[in-house]
Amino acid sequence: MFKTKDTFALGFMIFALFFGAGNLIFPPELGALAGSQFLPAILGFIVTGVGLPLLGLLAVASIGGGIKTLAAPLPRFVGAALTFALYVAIGPFFGIPRTSVVTYELGVVPFLGAPSQMTLIISSSLFFLATLYLVLRPGKLLEIIGRFITPLLLIALAALSISSIISPLSGVASPNEAYETTGQAFIQGFLQGYLTLDALGALVFGVVVLHTLKSRGVHERKAQFKVVTRAGIIAATALTLVYVGLGMIGRNTFAAIGKVDGPALLQHYANTAFGSIGLALLGLAILLACLTTSVGLVTAFAEYMMTISNRVSLKAASIFTTALGLTVSIVGLQTLLSIAVPVLMFLYPIVIVLIALTFMRHLFRRKSVVYQSTLGVTIFFSFCSALNQLSLFPGNLKTFYQSLPLVDQSLEWLFPTLIAFGISSWFGHVSSASITQKRAS
Repeated sequence: MFKTKDTFALGFMIFALFFGAGNLIFPPELGALAGSQFLPAILGFIVTGVGLPLLGLLAVASIGGGIKTLAAPLPRFVGAALTFALYVAIGPFFGIPRTSVVTYELGVVPFLGAPSQMTLIISSSLFFLATLYLVLRPGKLLEIIGRFITPLLLIALAALSISSIISPLSGVASPNEAYETTGQAFIQGFLQGYLTLDALGALVFGVVVLHTLKSRGVHERKAQFKVVTRAGIIAATALTLVYVGLGMIGRNTFAAIGKVDGPALLQHYANTAFGSIGLALLGLAILLACLTTSVGLVTAFAEYMMTISNRVSLKAASIFTTALGLTVSIVGLQTLLSIAVPVLMFLYPIVIVLIALTFMRHLFRRKSVVYQSTLGVTIFFSFCSALNQLSLFPGNLKTFYQSLPLVDQSLEWLFPTLIAFGISSWFGHVSSASITQKRAS
């Protein structure tokens, strides 16, 4: 039986898996830019930085699988390609090495004075050894992360956040011109939360959570969904409180240093308020945040490798994944970042639409018609967005593309997708009988 304390531990584990280095950096920058318009900006951030990942997690729990299962109504090769792209992009070629590099740059370099290749190698090696140690103990993830690491992380972040509210370093600055009105501030916050890419992570971490539940004897789909819902709400609450606190640090520190830079804002506040102890506390928070995210990503990618080949063991897949992450973090991360970001932005709209369709799948008599039409349009416009970001768009088409609604917000896919969904839903025949039956159940 899954007890209340286990649900809280699982909620803290989910929080830790989602809360990586990027999540530390975005809220302070948002607070600095929003200034007196902080409230609507952080609300927008919470909608996409907390709400979308929670919906993604619930979608995985409701259907019992990750992106491959969500994409089942699509042609098999399309689902396989999307799954491969997602796992590779946020796995060893982007997400995993980034956790190590950010830990080094923000948690280690401030104490070294100057970075060097040798210290990067040592730091990354130790980081991935710790990651591998935790990954090879999947049955203990709940205890190690949920009951030990996450409480330490929350204590460290709470100490910094509460202190900035009680003793701000500066007054509240006027909002940046993009945040001048309440509506503008909300939209900018919405877009910043969109760029955390946590909705992608939800489809990966959701599988890790399901495996954790199975290892604890929770096998029934309804029971899993019930537990994940409760734990997800706990994680979402913790994420919301932490984002508000980090945003307040940026809001109450920006005027003192004049830099809209997340790491600089956090380091300046920690050093000014607490000296070397503050920097150590910040370094600990960064290490724990990145380590837990790394553990989740390595575990997910290793399990994905096992689905490709039955001959690969969890241990072998985990060692290979951490070794690849270590190699990329040392020799090729910056080059890969320039390629990975457009790939992630290509995947994000697809994942959002998949999540939405998952919750409506019971309403369609012909799911394949709705899925293929709606996602076909989404994939096309997302691909165009990736080409645009890589500056590969032909000149004569670029002018037309940039005239599309919401293109400046990277949401140009939204209206065409809604139109495709409306038309395909009519052809796919939304079943009134299904709606009635669902309401009755």
